[in-house]
Amino acid sequence: MKTNCMSCRYYRIEDEQQGRCRVEAKRTDGDSPEKAVVRHDHSCGEWVDCGQQYFIRIGWLKARKTTQAYQKT
Repeated sequence: MKTNCMSCRYYRIEDEQQGRCRVEAKRTDGDSPEKAVVRHDHSCGEWVDCGQQYFIRIGWLKARKTTQAYQKT
């Protein structure tokens, strides 16, 4: 299991390339979006396995890519 943000319980996906780390947000005064944004492959010491949620996130990203490709045509 890779210990990156995509497979972490505290991660929230925003788009295809980045999301927000809820642990980082707590460390940076809660509402500071500039400091809480991280990439999917980022990793930190607060990583906790999210289990099945990882596969749900991957499916969401694939569906979003398919929808965007369909809208472009």
